[in-house]
Amino acid sequence: MERIIQLLLITTLLTGCELLEIFGNNNPCENKLDQNYYGIDNVNKIILYNDDLVEIVNNCINLGNDSIYIMSATSEIEIGEQYSVSLFGQNFQLFRTEMPIIIISTNHNQILQDSKICGTMTLLENGKEPYNSYIGIELRGSTSISYPKKSYSIELWKNSQVINNRSLLGMRIDDDWILDGMWNEPLRIRDFTSHDLWLEIASKPNNEVDFKMGIKRKYCELFLNNKYLGLYYIGEKVDEKQLKLKEFDKQIEGELYKGYAWANGTVYSGLDDFDNNSPTWSGYEVKYPKNTRQLDWTNLHEHVDFIVNSTQSQFNKEISSRINIENAIDYYIFLNLIYATDNRGKNIYTAKLDKESSYFFIPWDMDGSFGNNWNGERINITNRLLSNGLYEKLLEFPDFTNKTKEKWFDLRNDVLNIRYLEEKFRNNYEFLMRNGICIREEMVPNISQNYDTNEIDFIELWIERRIVFLDSYFNNF
Repeated sequence: MERIIQLLLITTLLTGCELLEIFGNNNPCENKLDQNYYGIDNVNKIILYNDDLVEIVNNCINLGNDSIYIMSATSEIEIGEQYSVSLFGQNFQLFRTEMPIIIISTNHNQILQDSKICGTMTLLENGKEPYNSYIGIELRGSTSISYPKKSYSIELWKNSQVINNRSLLGMRIDDDWILDGMWNEPLRIRDFTSHDLWLEIASKPNNEVDFKMGIKRKYCELFLNNKYLGLYYIGEKVDEKQLKLKEFDKQIEGELYKGYAWANGTVYSGLDDFDNNSPTWSGYEVKYPKNTRQLDWTNLHEHVDFIVNSTQSQFNKEISSRINIENAIDYYIFLNLIYATDNRGKNIYTAKLDKESSYFFIPWDMDGSFGNNWNGERINITNRLLSNGLYEKLLEFPDFTNKTKEKWFDLRNDVLNIRYLEEKFRNNYEFLMRNGICIREEMVPNISQNYDTNEIDFIELWIERRIVFLDSYFNNF
C-alpha cells in the first residue's frame, strides 16, 4: 500500500516525458495517446473531422464514441460547409475537410525555440486508423518566430530517449518533420507551389535516380492544446538524409550549409575570416556535419574566395569543376521565374555530396515570390532580374549562358508552359477554398490572413507578364 501511495505521488509531480524515462514504454503515460477521431476547439467552438460521409440519424452523427446533434435538417455533411451543432450540451460549428488533421497536446503553457518539449500527436488521415505518437516539439524559423501564427519542428518519439522513424502521409520515413504555418502568405499557396515547381525543374547531381533535390509537403490542419490553429503544411526537411550526403570519415565528406543572412559569403560579394569554433560564417549556418568537433569552414571559404577573387578567365576555366553547372542553371531560371527576392543569398542551401563532388544549391522559404515579398506585401514587378556575385560571373561564361537559354526554352514546352503554371496555382487555391479553410481561420483571432479572391487572378496575370519578359530576356542571351 505504501508503495502505491509513493507511485501516485510521483505521477502527480512528474511530466509525461519524465514518466517515460522512469517507466519506459509500459507506463501510465501510454494512456494519454488517445484515439481521437476529430479535432475540437473548445474556445472558438470548432469541430473538424475528415472521415467519409457519416450517416445522419435523427439529426445526429457519430464521430468515434461521441454523438453530435445537428441543429438544422440536412441529408449529408458537405466538404467545407459550416454546420451549427451541439456536443456535450454546448454549441459548436462543425466542418468536414479533405485534409489530414493533426492534434498535438503538451503539458506546457509555452513551446520554446531550440529546446523540444514533450507532447503527444494524433494524425487523422481519411480512410486510415488514427496514428498516435509521442513527440518533441519546438518553435522553428527566424523572422517567423514573431508571427502570431507560429511554425514548429516536431520529432517523433517512442519515448523521451528513443526516436520513432515513420512515413507520414506518403512522405519519407523519418523522425523529423516541419509544421509551417504560412502566416505571411495571403493565399497560402506561393511557397507550397514553388517547392513543387523546383522539384519538377531541378536536375539531379550525377543523374542519381534515388535522390531528392528538395522536399515533399502536404497541406494539413492543426489543433494545438485544444485550439484550432488553421492551415499548415507538414513537410520533410532538407538535411543530409534527404540529400544522401556521405558521412564524415576522418575528414569532411558531405557538406550542407543554409544561408540564413545577407552577408559577403552568401551573396559572393567579399571574403570574411572564419572561426571553426563557430557554427556560422559570413551568413551561412552549418547543417552538416552536425558534430561541432568535425566543423571546418575551409572548403566553403575557399569556394567563396575563388568566386569572389578569381579573374573572369580563371573563373571560366575552373567553375565547372567547383559547382554543378546544370544545378546553377536550374537555380538561376527558378529564382527569376518566381522572382524570389529573398533567395539570392539568404534561404539557399549549399550542399556537397562528398569531397570529390561540386557544390549545388536548393531553395528554401519561397513565400516571397510571384508578386509578393517575404512579409506578404505586394511587389508587382515582372521586368527585373535577380542575381548575386556568383551569377554576375556566370553570366560572363558562355557555356553557362548557352545552356541556360537552351534549358529555358526546353522548360517552356513543359513545366513552364503558362497554362500549366496557372493551373498548378489555381488547383491549390481551389482545393483550399473548397475545404472552407478561410471560413475556419477567420473564426480564430490572429491566424487569419485576407483570402482575397482577386489574389489568384493577380498571380495568374503576374505569371503571364513575367513569362513574356523572361522569354525576351533569354532569347537575347
